[in-house]
Amino acid sequence: MKVHLILANIFLAVNLHFTGSQAEHQQSSSAENEVVPLKASDDRSEDAAAIKGPVREVLAQSGSTAILPCKITDPGAGTITWMKLRELLTVGTNTHSIDNRFVVMHSSTDWSLQIRAVTLQDAGIYECQVTSHPVQRNFVRLKITEAYSIIPGAPDLHVKQGSSLRLECQLKAAAESPLYVFWYRQGHMINYDEEPGVKVELTKNGSILMVNKTKPTHGGNYTCAPSNAKPAYVMVHVIEEEEKPAAMHGGDRRNVSPSILASNLLVSLLTVISWRIPSLTNLYPT
Repeated sequence: MKVHLILANIFLAVNLHFTGSQAEHQQSSSAENEVVPLKASDDRSEDAAAIKGPVREVLAQSGSTAILPCKITDPGAGTITWMKLRELLTVGTNTHSIDNRFVVMHSSTDWSLQIRAVTLQDAGIYECQVTSHPVQRNFVRLKITEAYSIIPGAPDLHVKQGSSLRLECQLKAAAESPLYVFWYRQGHMINYDEEPGVKVELTKNGSILMVNKTKPTHGGNYTCAPSNAKPAYVMVHVIEEEEKPAAMHGGDRRNVSPSILASNLLVSLLTVISWRIPSLTNLYPT
């Protein structure tokens, strides 16, 4: 009898052990399949738990317009919505967000999201969702770059009077070419001055300012201001022509020839004599 009781207790303990193990396994499996909401940190490891499918990346420049693509195979599949971090932005062609920078561009199977005047805060994961069965989810990661410009040679550039001057405004971290680049000298725009010998040329990644023969008036603070990037500055110093030797100004006489010295001495003696000799009218009064 005691033997049967011992065997029954052992069987009950083993059964409880396997039952607990199965429960723990089911809990861990359900935790792994749980969809974790995206967080504002936009960390890739956190996004991976929520994203089911490929993620397209779009790079936009701060201040420009970003276009996030969303193509569907069946035009009548259902309502298309755009979301970011569980925030509903658009429903169909209507903007649901209070931010009117979000606009849907719809044409046939294309439901792209347009974001005007993007900022650094607009970066993150966006979801285009189709309320079909099953639900279709498309993800786009928006990256924002903030462009700036540089002028090689800054902050100070020295150029000899009469030589050519070439200033290049280069855009860095830019996602698109500038619409224009304005050049300023001492705060005055010089793009349209038609100053002789001064030429401004727009390039794909900036602008070039050329001065054929520099003058002292060409010195000063130059600024290049692209339409889509932070400006850059450089101070141009024009080195004037060397002054004439001091001997030509009556200064140092060590390099003057003996003939010039003798001539100068003679003129000085005649001046002294004419000053000391009384005039003839005083010697022979009438």
